[in-house]
Amino acid sequence: MVEGDGCHRVAAEHRKSLVGKKMKATSPNGKFKAGAQAIGKAGGVLLKIEVHGKNMFYFFGSKGGKPKLVVHIHFGMAGAFAVYKGDEPEVTANTRLRLETADSAGPHFVAHLSAMTVVASSPEKLYVPLVAKLGPDPLREDADVERIVAGCAGAKKSIGQLLMDQSFSAGVGNIYRTETLYEAGIHPNQPANTLTRPEVLKLWNVIMKQMQAGFKTGSIWGYKSGAACYGRTKSACGGKVKSWSVAGRTVYACDQRQKLSAARASTSAKLRRSGTSHLGEMTSAVKAENKKRKTGEGLAVQHVALKDDATRAATLASKKRPASAQQAK
Repeated sequence: MVEGDGCHRVAAEHRKSLVGKKMKATSPNGKFKAGAQAIGKAGGVLLKIEVHGKNMFYFFGSKGGKPKLVVHIHFGMAGAFAVYKGDEPEVTANTRLRLETADSAGPHFVAHLSAMTVVASSPEKLYVPLVAKLGPDPLREDADVERIVAGCAGAKKSIGQLLMDQSFSAGVGNIYRTETLYEAGIHPNQPANTLTRPEVLKLWNVIMKQMQAGFKTGSIWGYKSGAACYGRTKSACGGKVKSWSVAGRTVYACDQRQKLSAARASTSAKLRRSGTSHLGEMTSAVKAENKKRKTGEGLAVQHVALKDDATRAATLASKKRPASAQQAK
């Protein structure tokens, strides 16, 4: 699954390479033919990109005008959005949208999109109502923590269930659920409405910290060497890890660090800043992918949607490398 930080990484790169450019749009597999035609009719200029959790929105119109069309993208389990400046590879059966810069000035780019959801409509009909259903995104500057506090207070679910609800918080996936609850010391089965305000703020801080690290590094483990609790039998602190299904996905918890309790914490810490604009340059897609290969993380642990010329070259090189050399690495 492409998590929220992965979507924000795609948007950050595309804002630099594609926003402001007029695009010629086609649908190679024919599944987005009407949408591709609508991009041209709207003016063809990519005016801006917005991300809310795992949902991406590309706004098109005429240069200097207001957006007339928005394309909603949800990658699902294994989508990708590649931008090529060099040689363009062949499209695949999954390529729903191909964009090509139509401007005579500036560098020439071609983009290939494969995703579970690709739909187009006016911003009023598509973007506004969909975003209204989503919770705060920790990687957006406008994330409202008070909605998180209120959401916990009024919930009848466990915090483990609530974190998988995108109407509560947009962008947190299954791995982040386990890792953030572990770091915050909160049991997944703890009723959300029993958490104190300081506990909720602490959890939100941890969520922002881990997802900002994921955005910056291109790895779901951020600056850690690997999982602290997810997928393990013994956690990073040495406690026994148990796993079970919550909201249709496997969650993990440490019996030493995370305990169900009626006595709740009352101390609070300074709230972190949400968003990504203050984080500086993020690790490039190819550096992030190469690190995954070297550390054995695997590209499927957190599916990587951001692709470009460099990631394509690295993938081709890894396929040509002898099996013995790959194992030695």
